[in-house]
Amino acid sequence: MRTVIVFILVALLVASCDDNVKIPKPGATGKAGEVLVIIDNAYWNSDPCDTIREMFRASYPMLPQNESKFNLIQVGNSSFVTVMQKHRNILLISISSDFTEPKITVTRDLWAEPQVVVNALGADIASVASMLGRRRNHVLNVFEQTEIERQSANAMEYSDKAIRDTIRELAGINMHIPSGYYLMRRDPDFIWLESRTNHNSMGLFIYTYPFVDSETFTVDYLVNKRNTVMKQKVPGSRDSSWMTTTDFLTPQLEIKQHKGLQYGELRGLWELVNDYMGGPFISRSYVDRKRNRIITVEGYVYAPRTGKRDLIRRAAGIINTFSLDSIANQNFAQG
Repeated sequence: MRTVIVFILVALLVASCDDNVKIPKPGATGKAGEVLVIIDNAYWNSDPCDTIREMFRASYPMLPQNESKFNLIQVGNSSFVTVMQKHRNILLISISSDFTEPKITVTRDLWAEPQVVVNALGADIASVASMLGRRRNHVLNVFEQTEIERQSANAMEYSDKAIRDTIRELAGINMHIPSGYYLMRRDPDFIWLESRTNHNSMGLFIYTYPFVDSETFTVDYLVNKRNTVMKQKVPGSRDSSWMTTTDFLTPQLEIKQHKGLQYGELRGLWELVNDYMGGPFISRSYVDRKRNRIITVEGYVYAPRTGKRDLIRRAAGIINTFSLDSIANQNFAQG
């Protein structure tokens, strides 16, 4: 056990010291949304680890069906062989009396790329589990943002130049849309893109409207504006049918920041009026001060027979490629 912990800590130390040394590493393995937990079976089967299992298996927000935030795969320290070290998301739990107090460290691209390794260490499993429980939001956010960043990298790698140029011309913004998306509608203030397979579809909206004041960044304002735009621009397959926001579940709004830009992120469920389609959506609304307008970029998912968690993360990753130099850093009041 001590040998395994020493090996892990040495690897983490070497990684932190070699930031300027670029050595090619193998591509990360594992499925989207998986977290490989390295901990001995005796600890994993003990009561304190219920806290760890619960935090990762908690429901992902704003999905029509219950889906856990992450899928856990547990492996004992002695079974943590080289091939497993390439997993995309790793939670290392190191227990030793040498550790005077519990601690969490985060290392990226330790054994593979792109990879994130969260190392939680302490003198006993109870103190480590308690620490992870207290810092659950931080730990979950590390894995969540890493998953989204991978999707952003994929969107940029397979970016459709023609669509990117169209978005820049019509909306005056920069975004990378991966190949496979098609223009459904292109107006001066509204762009609709969609990608379909035999099992699901994903869509993207980009729409703009005048900026009034910081009251824009409330749930009611953003939802009302969304519903107005969707009714005008996104018809359903039947007469008198259009997209709207489901009213039996109140959307969630958070004020966030990315690349120095603040935005209002709205998550909720959509449905078609007088029809039977629906699913989750995620949108980000920014202020473009140069043109005195709001720019909303939204992704939606329709996947009636499959899970939607990884698809909504994919949509978030595409939205994450948004950039606009004229956006000023401004704090918005959340309603």
